[in-house]
Amino acid sequence: MTLYTVKEAAEFLKVSPSLVYQITQRGDLPSYQIGSCRRISEADLLEYLESRRKEPLPKPQSNTVHF
Repeated sequence: MTLYTVKEAAEFLKVSPSLVYQITQRGDLPSYQIGSCRRISEADLLEYLESRRKEPLPKPQSNTVHF
């Protein structure tokens, strides 16, 4: 199992470390408390990313009539 520090997890997600702390505190991203350090597994990071995935919006249909 690969574990990331908060800073490494933030770099992986392309967000700030403070946001990683927030989402772990909310319980949206599981983490391990090892002494005074927090670690996040790579599997949990990938699962979190997948849970945040948005499907593309459908293309708007044009009302323009072409002749």
